[in-house]
Amino acid sequence: MSKEHLNNPHDKFFKESFSRKEIARSFIQEYLPRNIQSQFDYNTLEILKDSFIDKELTEHFSDILYRLKISGKISFVYLLFEHKSYVDTWIGFQLLTNMVKIWENHRKQIKNTKKLPVIIPIVIYQGKEKWNVDNVFSSLFDAIPFTGKYIPDFKSEIFDISHIPADRIKGEILLRVHFLIQRYVSNPQSSNKLHDIFELLIKLANKSTAIEYLEVVLRYLFSTLNSSKTQELKKEIEETIKDGGSIMPTIAEKWVQEGIEKGIEKGIEKGKMEVAEKMISLGMSTSDIRKITGLEIATIEDKRKKSGK
Repeated sequence: MSKEHLNNPHDKFFKESFSRKEIARSFIQEYLPRNIQSQFDYNTLEILKDSFIDKELTEHFSDILYRLKISGKISFVYLLFEHKSYVDTWIGFQLLTNMVKIWENHRKQIKNTKKLPVIIPIVIYQGKEKWNVDNVFSSLFDAIPFTGKYIPDFKSEIFDISHIPADRIKGEILLRVHFLIQRYVSNPQSSNKLHDIFELLIKLANKSTAIEYLEVVLRYLFSTLNSSKTQELKKEIEETIKDGGSIMPTIAEKWVQEGIEKGIEKGIEKGKMEVAEKMISLGMSTSDIRKITGLEIATIEDKRKKSGK
């Protein structure tokens, strides 16, 4: 599923983050049970592009699928991201539906397979309510004596990002930033302040990655925070640029900051358009403008034609 089809900023942020191999690997290493993840061959880790979410459910769910070998056997790790304001008691059924689709695809791709691959289902939840749904599929059925053997069953791993204790957030810097930002968006009054999160990004050894992911984070925050929080965002970005300026090229500093200011004062989209116009006048490439503003290529090219540049 392409980013253009993801209408919800939570989806986009999830996809942008967990489509990075370093984040995927760090998540698996840190959050899955040791007795299973110690059997993973991380050199075989692949991020697959298929999505198994029905179109009518894209407003509340996003998903991503990893393929890797466990004890030498082809296996899958399936992440389902839920961002509802309430807990969905039918999440187990949604997982099973999607897992069947994965198995069907596997059988089509490997014609002579005799066994189904193991799928480890994981739910990453971001919502106001604390997660309180049983993660065992059989809990969806009434308990009737002597019928247990007819009921399919599996257990899913649940990660309630909005309520996970701060000391349980671990892993590579980008993974920790992702989870901390999700916590902040769910509860802007939480102890995980923006300044601390941005400082984590500055610590990244790879500065180009830090710049790129900072822009991902800004787009997410800018599209989800209410107006009362945009001033806090503006203040923290100014501090980040001032204290950690080495992570941002000069031209990107100027226009990312101005884009935020314009967005606050005149509306996000209008601010982005004005920033794009100035970048075009400076002779910047379409790809660089898109990277910094998040505008579509067609929109930028239309602006370029109108400006005659």
